[in-house]
Amino acid sequence: MPASEGVTLVLEMHPDPRVKVFRRAFTGMDEYEGMEVDAYVILTSRYAVVLDTLLCPEDAQAMLDLVRNELSGRAMLVVNSHADWDHCWGNARFTGKLAVPIIGHDYEVVRMESAEARAGLDEFQQKYPLFRDVALVSPTVTFNDQLTIHGGDLSIHLFAAPGHHPDHCAAWIPELRLLLAFDAIEKPIPIMENAASVSAMFATLERFLSLHPQRVLCSHGNVTDPGLIQQNLDYLREIKRRCHAFLQTRRPNSEELDHASELISYPFDEVIAGSTEPVDRAFYSWAHEENARAILTWLLQ
Repeated sequence: MPASEGVTLVLEMHPDPRVKVFRRAFTGMDEYEGMEVDAYVILTSRYAVVLDTLLCPEDAQAMLDLVRNELSGRAMLVVNSHADWDHCWGNARFTGKLAVPIIGHDYEVVRMESAEARAGLDEFQQKYPLFRDVALVSPTVTFNDQLTIHGGDLSIHLFAAPGHHPDHCAAWIPELRLLLAFDAIEKPIPIMENAASVSAMFATLERFLSLHPQRVLCSHGNVTDPGLIQQNLDYLREIKRRCHAFLQTRRPNSEELDHASELISYPFDEVIAGSTEPVDRAFYSWAHEENARAILTWLLQ
């Protein structure tokens, strides 16, 4: 449905009608390029659980409007996967008279209430009309390791899944063998925060594999194939292998680390070789460079 001119919020089909997938898409609006993102509503017999609230309160309301006929008789809960702006800036829809519990990781509160988050919102509000009604709203219910929502017919197991960010979490619905990985996996490649997050990222992807999901949903890339977990892990392992090989010859200086992918002879074109789908080269080549630098720095430490 139209959320504003040039913007659509699309309800994607999923094999189980209790799983609603929403895509924030922009048509003919170059200034919003790269802001496409997915969010979800899971309908259990007890709850309507909103998993991520997209870019602004109007987005969150548009999601609810699309499932309005299925909300009756269900209490509402909100889950934030992490504090990145494209996942939680719709939280203000669930405050005031419309308040419902907002669940997130303990560290999400730290990120949401930081000076960096405020500066980021100020910048976006000055640049884009879309964000004029956004307010930074932190979770009201937090957890550190795991939390389970017992929905009756479905259970939603939230668990810490760091690597992309320290507050990142994922959701596992065992009755459906469905993993909501959010930003922990991505096509064509995942994105790690920094060197301190490398071991956590490897552990998160290995934990995903141990669940043996039948379907995986992530926030970017329109992917449902659980094979993407192994692909992302293989990619990071290849960076690690090449970093090890490079470090057998010498140690780089700090300036050289800015060109880590070149040092380890792993160009972005090789990473995406064989891909038949369009790739945002500017963004993902940057992400690849960040990943290579993070792993090389991690190994140096």
